[in-house]
Amino acid sequence: MSISNNILHHIENFTSQRDKELLVFSLLKSIREILNPIRTSILTLNGQDEPTSEISLSNGDNCEYRYQDINVSDSMKASLDYINTWHLDELMKAHDEQYTSFHVLQQSRQQNQYLIITLNNKPSRSESYIIKGMLSIYANFSSLLAESQTDELTGLMNRKTFEESIVKLYQGAAFEDENECTSNWIAIIDLDHFKAINDSAGHLYGDEVLIHVSRVLQQTFRQDDMLFRFGGEEFVALMRGLTKSKCKALLEQLLVNVQSIVMNDLDPITISAGVCEFQKDTFHVTLMDQADQALYHSKENGRNQVTFYDDIVEAGLAKDNNVTHGDIDLF
Repeated sequence: MSISNNILHHIENFTSQRDKELLVFSLLKSIREILNPIRTSILTLNGQDEPTSEISLSNGDNCEYRYQDINVSDSMKASLDYINTWHLDELMKAHDEQYTSFHVLQQSRQQNQYLIITLNNKPSRSESYIIKGMLSIYANFSSLLAESQTDELTGLMNRKTFEESIVKLYQGAAFEDENECTSNWIAIIDLDHFKAINDSAGHLYGDEVLIHVSRVLQQTFRQDDMLFRFGGEEFVALMRGLTKSKCKALLEQLLVNVQSIVMNDLDPITISAGVCEFQKDTFHVTLMDQADQALYHSKENGRNQVTFYDDIVEAGLAKDNNVTHGDIDLF
């Protein structure tokens, strides 16, 4: 395949993706095929410059996702600091007869994201030019995908993306328990008395409340938790690898953080939440119904609280409606 046809092939792969993870995979795979690097990864740091995720491509065709125990060497930290200090888009560093190429993918107050390529040989001018062009295409297409997958008002993922994410979780292993002590959780979160806020202060003021609550959600939950605006004043959180007590503590901290929102002429803003354990052998519609029952219990018993579905089942306040994939026949 000629160089021009090879480039067109990679561009075609980029623009055929409708999923952010597949887009990342396509980028890493294209770089591997063009440069034959020792290692390629995408590193994400939070606003405090702490590593929150790393995506790398193995020798095969699988992406490896790391959210803990991410090793960032002192030399790499120094290079990233240099990039940020001098507002650079890229940087090439030579060390131990190898070359490491840093490329900025995203920079904001909330997070910085870098593509890091380690090579045996310094890229040629034409290779560098090709990679730079591919990253421009990646950035543009990534922005288009983000626009289609996020809620315009709050910036959280939208309901359509939730449906797609749930299907992916059932099909893959990304949401499996990390060990016997932890589980994965679905929480439905609803603003209390939101209709009264809209009626008394107006819908524009109500939109401001939603924006503030969304920011608190992003600040409270962890980097790898998935947050969605499900519709109106209702949000959904998918949390992985937590014990029940830690999940409860996280959501109760959210209650406190939301109440700390200060808006003129408004009583303290509160939320209610219903939570159930994510189980891969149970239909997601059933799981959402369980979380919704728990949310209803929170609403009916004073609001501004978190209720777990298994607690109200154990107390005889709800009937276990668990329907597994093997309980019905699909046609």
